[in-house]
Amino acid sequence: MVIRRIREHVATHNWFAVAVDLGIVVIGVFIGMQVNNWNNDRLSRDQAREERAMLIDDLQANQQNMVVRTRYYAWVHLEAEKTLAALDRPSSDLGDEFLVDSYQSSQILPWSLKRNSYDQILSLGGIAALGDTALRDKITNYYVGADVTGQNLVSVSPYHEILRRRMPYAVQRLIRTDCGERITEDSRGQAVMVLPIGCRITLDPATSKEAVRQVHDTPGLSFDLNRLLVDLDQKLVSTTVISRRAAKLEAALKLESH
Repeated sequence: MVIRRIREHVATHNWFAVAVDLGIVVIGVFIGMQVNNWNNDRLSRDQAREERAMLIDDLQANQQNMVVRTRYYAWVHLEAEKTLAALDRPSSDLGDEFLVDSYQSSQILPWSLKRNSYDQILSLGGIAALGDTALRDKITNYYVGADVTGQNLVSVSPYHEILRRRMPYAVQRLIRTDCGERITEDSRGQAVMVLPIGCRITLDPATSKEAVRQVHDTPGLSFDLNRLLVDLDQKLVSTTVISRRAAKLEAALKLESH
């Protein structure tokens, strides 16, 4: 319609009217572009807010993971301390409790860190929209740092292999059956672990005596337990570091979304 009017005005040499019509066209195009830009900016902000929310959800899951790990490592640490103290006594003074403690000292918890959202954002090239340079650095540094710190949580002490090689299989199986940790899931799919604190087994005296002797007389076992305790100390420090950094990043992401 505007084009038709411009033609009519050109035909009648009404140049003022032509200029007005062209101005209307230009203004209309400009407004349309601005509206489109505003809409794209709004969509980008909404997407960035959604991605920050996804990261926050992962960080909260990781903090809960660290709570579970801290409790787990503290439990194994206590079992290892009891086993180390028991090795100073003659094997004839020990029984089923020593077998349970020494086995539980060998327990491990496989390492995992929830980073699905971060990897997805990276793959789609969306990291730049999450915030300013400082926030993006915090996000990247958290995951890089967690990977580095997590290497300590991946490590398995030699005691794990040595104990499970020395202790009779039938005894290990009974301990796993009667005193194994129970793992379920909460409504979000997060692991809920119930530790068998204070759990005991009952073996016939001859089996118990022989199993105790095999474990107790393992050459260098006290040194292996000593190394295990150091490793567990480091793991407890690592879980604290990862949890603290996750909480700080969560707070920064929430602040950016407000």
